[in-house]
Amino acid sequence: MVDTNTNNNENNSEPTQCLIAGGGIVGLVLALALHKHLGVIAEIYEKAHGFADDVGAALGMYPNGLRVLRDIDPSLMRAVKAQGHPYAYRRWERHDGTEIATASEDVLCPEDKELCSIGIRRWRLQKVLYDAVVAKGIPIHFSKAVADVVERDDDDLIQVVFEDGTSRLTEVLFGVDGGKSAVRDIVAKGTFSLDYTGVTCLMGMSDCPSPREGISFPSSASTQCHAVYFPTGEKEQCFQIHFPVKEGESDKTNWGNLSPVEGIQEFAKIAEQFKKDGWHDRYIEPLLRVEHAVRVGFCLLEPRLNKWVYGRKGRIVLVGDAAHPPVPFVGQGAQMGVEDAGTLTLLLKELCCSKAGTLDLGRFGDAMKVYERLRIPRTSSILDCSKELGKLQESRTKADRRPLDELLIQGEVLLNDTLPVMFPGARFNFRDDVARAIVEEQNSWRNSKENFEDLMRKGESLFDEEGYDEDYYAQ
Repeated sequence: MVDTNTNNNENNSEPTQCLIAGGGIVGLVLALALHKHLGVIAEIYEKAHGFADDVGAALGMYPNGLRVLRDIDPSLMRAVKAQGHPYAYRRWERHDGTEIATASEDVLCPEDKELCSIGIRRWRLQKVLYDAVVAKGIPIHFSKAVADVVERDDDDLIQVVFEDGTSRLTEVLFGVDGGKSAVRDIVAKGTFSLDYTGVTCLMGMSDCPSPREGISFPSSASTQCHAVYFPTGEKEQCFQIHFPVKEGESDKTNWGNLSPVEGIQEFAKIAEQFKKDGWHDRYIEPLLRVEHAVRVGFCLLEPRLNKWVYGRKGRIVLVGDAAHPPVPFVGQGAQMGVEDAGTLTLLLKELCCSKAGTLDLGRFGDAMKVYERLRIPRTSSILDCSKELGKLQESRTKADRRPLDELLIQGEVLLNDTLPVMFPGARFNFRDDVARAIVEEQNSWRNSKENFEDLMRKGESLFDEEGYDEDYYAQ
């Protein structure tokens, strides 16, 4: 995929109404949702030089994220599902292949099997979304890394300055530029730090099919690591191996995509160690056929942001990882950003839509207050769920803890059909959340109106009793 839009959009052109900084998965979903619900053609600015096929690793798409895509267009969701592979089962195992517990994945969407979880290559998901964006005539500009954000005093427009020296004026700026967000660093400077969690993940793709259906979570007390293996196609799988690496021992300069040679060498070492430690062959073979290896250290905001909306008029808005970087253990990182996009656009539709059906920014600030009120607690609670599951997975790598942890997993699956920590994320319906918020907002507005009318009646009564001295109030 390459950029076919050559317009540099210098600041002498007409301002755009909505600018999206960040053309990743969440930025593309936000652009499609704005177009669907409000007819807005946002402009997307992405720092990458372009999107390429067959690169990077993979992720899971869960019922709550797929529901947002279906809300935009059922055919969009079906196109995404066609590019992935269903999980079907969720398996907890020891490194030697011993089964601890197995759960059917459809328990996460008991009333809507169409939304069952899938594994999907990141580039394939991005391509489906990108093609949909292009088909809607939504412009996307590459090689546009944000360097500065300036609010103008004379007209309240926002000037977004890019590292190449160009800039663009906009009425609204959505910062959707990922966990290392430049927009966040500018507007929320000094209120947080991005801290390493102590966990480094090596992940990669392999062209060998998984011999067992579903997503698997093996752990090892001998190797002292835990892993995830999940299908992304009939003859393809992704694996992620999580190691505890202390801050001083983590080489952050090496985070990111590894070269083909580096990936082969890195995973050959791990495969050799796995053999010594008695890992089952089904966990070793994919490592020896690795493609597209990636190394990443997980980082979180400290403290978490309690404010996502910035600017004098509240028109600079953080979305996705820019607002809440995740850890991956419940598979909800991308889903939270997709939910942000769906929630935000529905709120704008309900609270900021003119009679003509267009976006009216008059109540934009009010809508964004509701956005913060809904999404900050939601994403924070799911982050807590993910950290909780991450601690359990890490605990399973300790020989003295493993028997108790395995008994806990077996009991939870027996009682709940899966680990209950998975339910708050996957079973969530963003539309229900917005509907409740709109009712509350309407009731609040109605009460405010009634209070104002009551105040006016009291004022009129007071004037009637005391008399109205026109000369006094004219002074």
